[in-house]
Amino acid sequence: MRSFLLATLLLPIGLVAGCSSEPAGVPVTQANQAEVALSDVGQMFRQYTFNHHKPPTKVVDFAPLEAVNPIGLKALQDGDVIARSGVVIQDVDEGPATKDSPDEVIAYAKEVPTSGGPVLMHNRTIRQMTAEEFKAAKLAGDGDMAAGAAAKGK
Repeated sequence: MRSFLLATLLLPIGLVAGCSSEPAGVPVTQANQAEVALSDVGQMFRQYTFNHHKPPTKVVDFAPLEAVNPIGLKALQDGDVIARSGVVIQDVDEGPATKDSPDEVIAYAKEVPTSGGPVLMHNRTIRQMTAEEFKAAKLAGDGDMAAGAAAKGK
């Protein structure tokens, strides 16, 4: 009975912790919202590629991953983050890529081209760039994914 009670009390905590989009213990604030969204987008690229063995080409491709990456998906839908279409992720293990990855941008906060800010690199790390650095950076994939509401995942 005691272990059942303990499991009943701890289960909701585990569920909430497991579904959080926040990096371990980091609350989402106005100041770090773009970084959290970019981290989510990196995980969506990784998971989509792992599941489908092909690159995503539009925001709707990420819709089935909304439950575990809601901040990233919303940022893509709202146009706050721009992801690159057709990015082939070679290393689909969790966390930053450990294999050689191209030094390319796969997603960025919408203000980066004009004001600078955070970008998501191909190895799924986040880097700060000035607008000038971004203009000189190599962009991965075929082009920018259009923002917009994605259909609910099946």
